[in-house]
This record gives sequence, structure tokens and C-alpha cells, in this order.
Amino acid sequence: MDQARSKEKFWKSKFWKKYSNYLFFILLISATAVIILTQVDPETFLRTIKQANGYFLLLGIGCVFIYWSLEAVMLLKLMRRDNPDETFHFAWTVTMIGQYYNLITPSATGGQPLQLYEMSRKNYTFGSGTAVLVQKYALYQVSVTFLAIIATILSITTLHQSLEAAKWLIAIGLIVNIAGVVLIFILAFNVNAAKTIMLGCLELLLKFRILKNATKYREKVKHFIREYQIAIEELKSHKLQTLKLFAVSISQILVLYSVNYWVYRSLGLHDSNAVTIISLQAILYVAVAFVPTPGAAGGAEAGFLLLFGPIYGLGNTAVAMIIWRLISFYFIILFGGIYLSVHSIRIGKDKARQIEQDCDDQVDKL
Repeated sequence: MDQARSKEKFWKSKFWKKYSNYLFFILLISATAVIILTQVDPETFLRTIKQANGYFLLLGIGCVFIYWSLEAVMLLKLMRRDNPDETFHFAWTVTMIGQYYNLITPSATGGQPLQLYEMSRKNYTFGSGTAVLVQKYALYQVSVTFLAIIATILSITTLHQSLEAAKWLIAIGLIVNIAGVVLIFILAFNVNAAKTIMLGCLELLLKFRILKNATKYREKVKHFIREYQIAIEELKSHKLQTLKLFAVSISQILVLYSVNYWVYRSLGLHDSNAVTIISLQAILYVAVAFVPTPGAAGGAEAGFLLLFGPIYGLGNTAVAMIIWRLISFYFIILFGGIYLSVHSIRIGKDKARQIEQDCDDQVDKL
């Protein structure tokens, strides 16, 4: 009896570990859907969708594909340092893995481990794969923060006049992102100083019992520093390419931010320009980037209603928010899920073909 209970407990634990993120994601999406339905009348939403300009909505979806393509281009350039024969198709697959699993896991934690696994299947070592992904993330983080700072300067009057409730949220997002970028630059020029700062912050968190298990977190900090040190040295040793990749990263993020502008135009609105909307989108991104839910769900919707309410107007804001999330969140999950399912089937067929070939070889030897 005890053995049966132990087995049952084991399988329940295994099931929970495997599917808890997906269950949490479904629960979160359901809660978000309920919130959305309280913000907009279904009839009004359907009527607005029918009246929306499909051409602009297609441009918004097209921006998502351009965003993915530029991400793949960056990964390809970085991967070709170790493997000059690497293909765009593989870089695209690694991109889709990162995009999909980052959106369905809390705080975007699921993408990189699975990207590393996919790269390992192509004989990339753990060190070289990690270096590629860390370099890409460092460029992304610097780009996001740079654009957020510029956007805040451009939108400072709007933020001061209309968004009293959002000021602290925006300030915290900016401070955290700027701190992250400053740490990257310190790592680039003085590793010991970066190590001292990070261990000092860790000791403070341990002292106030915000974190426990000092040994575990000290090792994590040292491992983090080693990974970033290697990656940043790579970026420094290829200065011209790094500048080009930074320009691509800036373009990539601007393309994604512009989805909101095409949603705005699809609703027949013209009073605000692209610079204003993209600037507010850049601010929204850093303001909700650290919401610990898949795709910042909940925070992204609330932030949109708060930041873009004055831009879209009372009758359009909730509808615009739904369309924006359908394109920039749900469409990515849907397309990514389909693409990776087909990819998994293809891998299975390739493995079966390889096993069949191995068997034929064995038969021939006999």
C-alpha cells in the first residue's frame, strides 16, 4: 500500500513539474480573457474588427515576421564565428524556439535552455552555445534600454501631464534596465568591480532573508559572471561586427514596437504619429518587462490601457489592446507552436530514417 502511494506521489510530482507552467499559462490567459471581456462589449469588438483596415493589420503581422528574421540574422552571424557553414534555416528554428518558450514560461525563462539543447544537437558545445545566446541577449538588453531612454525623453511632456499613476512603474522599469546595462559595461571593462557589486547585492538580499541558500546563489553569481565575461570579450574582439549587430538589434526592436502603430492606423485613427506611439510602446515594454508572468500577461494589458488610453480614446483603447495582443503575443504562440510541432515531426522522421539506414548497413555487413 505504501509503495502504491509512493508511486502515485512520484507520478503526481512528475506531472506537476512537467505541466505546471502550461497549466499556469492557461489559467493566466483565462483570467486575462475575463478581464478583457469586462473592458469591452463583444458586439462592439466584432463590429470594430469588421471595420478595421485589414491592410494595416497585415502590416502589423508582417512586422512580427521581420522581427523574427532579424533575430535569426543576428544569431546566424554569431553562430558562424564557430561554424562558418551554418544555415539561416537553423538560426530561424533556434529563434522560434526562443520566441515560443519565452512567451509561455514565467519571466521568459524557458527559451534559452531549449535553444541550447537545439544547438547541442548540431554539435555546438555548451560553452559556444551559451556565448552566442548571451551575446545576443546583451545586445538586446542594451538596445531596449537605449530606446527606452530616448523614448522617455521624447515623451516626457505626455508622461508628466497624463500618466501620474504610471510614473513610478515606468521609473522602476527604467532603473532596473539601466542598472542591467551599466553592469554589462562594467563587466566589459572591470570584471572584478562587477563581481564585487553583484556579490554585495547578493549579501544584502541574504541578510534581509529575501534569498536563502547562500552557497547556491554565490555559485550562480560566479557562473553568471563567467558566462558574460566570455560573451562580452567576444563582442569586444569583433568591434565592427558588434556595431552592425547593435544596429540590427535596434531595427529589430523598432519593427516590433511599430505593430502598435499599425493597429492604431487600422482603426482609422490619425491624430498621433508613429514616433509618439513607438516611443510609448518602448516605455511600456520596460515598465512591464519584469512582470513574472508568461509574456508579462496581465501587466502588459493593464499597462497598455493606462499608457495608450489618451492616444486611442475611450471607445477604442480596449479593442486596440486586444488586437495588439493578438498580433504580438497570441499569434507568436500559435505560429511558434505549429512551426515547432512540424519541426518535431521532421526530427522524428529523420531519426527513424537514420535507424533504418543503420539497420540496412548491419544487414549488408552480414
